[in-house]
Amino acid sequence: MKSEEAARKLGVEAASLSPAPAAPRFAQTWARMQQEPPCSACGRPSRTSSVIHDPDHGSRWLDRCRECFLATPPTLQVPPGRFLEELRDVAAEVGLRAVLYTDEDDWQTS
Repeated sequence: MKSEEAARKLGVEAASLSPAPAAPRFAQTWARMQQEPPCSACGRPSRTSSVIHDPDHGSRWLDRCRECFLATPPTLQVPPGRFLEELRDVAAEVGLRAVLYTDEDDWQTS
């Protein structure tokens, strides 16, 4: 799910969020996460930060605690099967043994 959809599902209003860069660099997002701002939905310490783009309020930080993040998981940009293939390839490149289980083609290991 996209960050804007996550904010809607969690009942978070863009007006209540802190201003954010339109396209933050990874270092900016990482720095924000290290600060552990309160979760935008429930107020617990956040574990992840992303940016939503609201037409009325501009770019805003959406900070989520573990529970709120798990309730609104991000959408993979690639199909799960392809993601696992790429993960398996990267693990092999760096010399790690990866055991990946899927239900797409029965149980497979590598």
